[in-house]
Amino acid sequence: MNLSQLEEYTEIFQVIEECRVGGKFINENSGDFEIKEAYNFILQFTQEVKTYYSIIGYALVSGNGFFYFILKGYESIPKSYVNGYVDYIEIYRFLKLLNANIGSSNGGPYSASNMETRLNEDIELKTMVDKMSFLKKRSTNREAIDSIIGRLKQDGFAQSLGNRTGEFLILRSFRFIEDIIEDIEYEL
Repeated sequence: MNLSQLEEYTEIFQVIEECRVGGKFINENSGDFEIKEAYNFILQFTQEVKTYYSIIGYALVSGNGFFYFILKGYESIPKSYVNGYVDYIEIYRFLKLLNANIGSSNGGPYSASNMETRLNEDIELKTMVDKMSFLKKRSTNREAIDSIIGRLKQDGFAQSLGNRTGEFLILRSFRFIEDIIEDIEYEL
């Protein structure tokens, strides 16, 4: 790719830049067409994108089906960054107990209603939810489920499924959380 070609990719670079600035993942299985298009562009021009962003001090990190940007020098995940995802240890354990198949390789779709039904029937799941510190301000099991799904969406690990209320997909970027948990388990 040369400089004359860059102009035709302006819109894709705007999406990539929004993701970099916002700290968002660029997922292969995103329901957002622009994110998918950005993913495919990066996949095709990986070295060029790496070089372009390295000039301003960012490294492009690739996972299995996703990309994200991190400041150079932090290509391995720093412990302070991992500490920001402590809640995800609880979320991950909850999701795996809820459905062992939930993960980055099996994106769903999943239903909040089905999750709520399981939570209403399973004392072990209820106990886990009661211990989640970020869920303290809830009054119903549905609020707990909605908060967990909301957190996943907010942090770029899940996405609503079109206009179907309560249904969502787990995105490839969830592998980021799976890797962190594997690293923690390995360290222990």
